Amino acid sequence: MTSNPEPIGQQRQCEVHNLRVYVTGSDARSPTAYTVELTLFRRLLALGKALLRRFFVTRAAMRPAEPVTAPDGTRLPDHDQRTTTSDSVLGNVRFARHDLTTPGQAGRCPLDAELSLPARCYADLRREWAVDGATDESSRES
Repeated sequence: MTSNPEPIGQQRQCEVHNLRVYVTGSDARSPTAYTVELTLFRRLLALGKALLRRFFVTRAAMRPAEPVTAPDGTRLPDHDQRTTTSDSVLGNVRFARHDLTTPGQAGRCPLDAELSLPARCYADLRREWAVDGATDESSRES
């Protein structure tokens, strides 16, 4: 995927246009409702995943304001990129973000805190859905 926002916007508009053609074009006369629903769901998830990745890449492009400090107050001037994965409802989205370090200190990625990205496990919405599903299931059985 390109990092220039203009072609990305054009690609997404083309994908939306292709979805409209898929459901209204001459080929829409033959598939079943199940096939169309499944295809739309998968293609919309893929589109959402691409847009979510674009959001992360856009936010990660901005370098954190100086100074960034470790919990003990040590200034972290060194800069690098560290890749992370957001395990969202749209799928695993990988992106690199700024990692600030100094010798002898663990790196810090201020964007993680700004976006409320969990250190491990699933994104907030995915965890919320898992809890809702477990709660709903236990309520149904009782």
